Amino acid sequence: MDKVVSGGIAGGIAGLLVGLLSKILSKVKLCQLCLIKIGGGLSNQAMLAENSALLWQVIGWLSHLLISMVLGIIFLYLLHYTGKEYILLKGVMFGAVVWLVDITIISPLLGFIPARSRPLDLLILLAYHIIFGYLAAVLSRRFAKTTAQA
Repeated sequence: MDKVVSGGIAGGIAGLLVGLLSKILSKVKLCQLCLIKIGGGLSNQAMLAENSALLWQVIGWLSHLLISMVLGIIFLYLLHYTGKEYILLKGVMFGAVVWLVDITIISPLLGFIPARSRPLDLLILLAYHIIFGYLAAVLSRRFAKTTAQA
């Protein structure tokens, strides 16, 4: 399978699972920062509010999944150049680096992370990104085995 296709699928599936987890934790008020709201905030800053129209929810999901697919493709190309040894560790590290870039550069510049965010929320966001990287690595390895058998 092509790197772009398999990376996009791996990133999309990982993003879907992490997005669902984020939505659930947001609904039960465990985490105030929701990845889907942040994704929708790319188009409409009001999306970051608790109650937003269904259309903005759809745009939030589409934005989140598109970003996840692009990150899956980037991860697969990184594996191509660095090798597939320690793929799960590389996935976890990739997720942590994405979180670091997001939390220190992208989100503050765009105003997605409130200035007084709870430390727990930031750690939960780190966990989301680590889980995403791990799932992307597992799925990428799975796709590589499936392609080798075909």
